[in-house]
Amino acid sequence: MKMLLFKIFLFLNFSLNSMQIIDYNNPKENSFNNDWELITDEVMGGISTGYFEYINSGNKGYYRLKGRVSTQHNGGFIQFRSKINLGNDSFTKIKLMVRGSGDSYQVHLRTQFTILPWQYYFASFKTSEEWNLIEIPLSEFKKSHKLQPSKFDSNEIKTLGFVAIGKDFDAQLDVTGIELN
Repeated sequence: MKMLLFKIFLFLNFSLNSMQIIDYNNPKENSFNNDWELITDEVMGGISTGYFEYINSGNKGYYRLKGRVSTQHNGGFIQFRSKINLGNDSFTKIKLMVRGSGDSYQVHLRTQFTILPWQYYFASFKTSEEWNLIEIPLSEFKKSHKLQPSKFDSNEIKTLGFVAIGKDFDAQLDVTGIELN
């Protein structure tokens, strides 16, 4: 019964005039045929560990990011992300269904103007053990570095990532229904 209600909720809350990012027929790739990948702070000498997987749950599954975030050795993140190419500047927000460990997580967007690894746009959201619909206007994303433009259009977005970051904790983030509209 809960799964049926969840599916009805997804159907009613995600509009037909939007772009779905998950390719449910091939969840290793997004709807642009680009792979999802796990990245940890090990790329810069950190010791955070994690994994990312797709869990098939009925007609629609979800992505799970799980691991231990450690701020030792100047680290402090795990993420999964993928390249996207919207080719459309009319999108104004990102919508997704999330649940997790009760911690805060971030959505990271990179554009053609975020060249260095520490440059991205981010927005935070809080999780709970229950599925929650999160809607984040693109105008609410903050830049991570002063040399980035303050604003961007949706057609400039090159990658989309989901990140556990900034403190020592055991992370678990489940994400589904990723869409832009």
